Amino acid sequence: MSVEETVWINGVFCAAKDIVWPLSDRGLSLGDGLFETICLQKGNPRFFSAHWQRLRNSSMELLFDDIGNGEAALSALHELAIRNKIKNGSARILLSRGVGSRGINIPNSARANLLLRVFPEPVDTNQPLHLALSTIRRVQGNPSSVHKTLSHIDMVMSRRLLVSGAKGNESLLLDNEGHLSCAGTANLFWITGDNIYTPSISCAVLAGITRARLLEKFGNIKTGEYPLENLRKADAVFITNALIGVKAVKQIDLGDNEILQFAGSGSQFKKIIYFMKRA
Repeated sequence: MSVEETVWINGVFCAAKDIVWPLSDRGLSLGDGLFETICLQKGNPRFFSAHWQRLRNSSMELLFDDIGNGEAALSALHELAIRNKIKNGSARILLSRGVGSRGINIPNSARANLLLRVFPEPVDTNQPLHLALSTIRRVQGNPSSVHKTLSHIDMVMSRRLLVSGAKGNESLLLDNEGHLSCAGTANLFWITGDNIYTPSISCAVLAGITRARLLEKFGNIKTGEYPLENLRKADAVFITNALIGVKAVKQIDLGDNEILQFAGSGSQFKKIIYFMKRA
C-alpha cells in the first residue's frame, strides 16, 4: 500500500493533497524564490548545515527576511522521512518570498512560504553519462546563475536546446564569454595528467556543496576561466552534485560530428571516489 505524502509548510505537517498555494505568491507568479535539494541517507539529510547556510546566504543577498538557523527545518525533514517511510532518497526545501501585490517591486513586508518535501530515490539504470553541448549560455553576474532560484528555466531547456546534431542525457553549458561553466544539474570537473580542474565561480557557476567539499579536501584542484578546448585535452571528465556525488562522464558530443570519448578514470579520479565513499 502506497503512503499518502506528508509535507511540511510554514511549521505545519499536512497531507500534500491538502496544500493550497496562494495565487499571489511571488514564487508562483514570478519565480521569486529559492530551493535546495539534499540527499537523504538512512533518513538523515546529508550535509544539511551546508545546504541551509547556502539557502540562508542567498536569501539574505536577495533581500528576503532572515530564515534563521534551520533547526526546525532539520527536525521536520527527519520527521517527514519517517512519516513518508523513506530512508534513502532526497529532500527538497522550497522558499518563496511570499504573497505580494501585483508587479515586480519587492514588497516592504511579505511572509515567506517555506515548504519541505521528501522523495524516494529513483530507480538506478546505471546509464552511461553522455554530455551534449547546449546552446543555452550561463550569464555571469545574473542572480539565477549564482543562486538556486525557482527561475530555473535555463537548466530546464538546456537538454532540449543543443548544438546541431549533438545528443546526450545531460547538457554541457558555457558561460556568455565562452568559458566552460557546468553541466545541466551539476558542477563540472576534468583531469589532465596529474591536474584536476573546475571552472571558477566567475564563470556563472553555482557553488555546489559537493564541489566545495572536493575543493577543501583536494587543495590542488585548479579553478579558472577555461575554454572548451581544455576538454579536448582531458584524460577524464566528471560531474558532481548532492544527489549523485561524483559520476564519470563517458563521452561529450560537441556537435558537428565531434564526440570526445573518455575510457579510463585514472588514479586521481580513484582518489576522489575513495574520498566520497568514506565521507
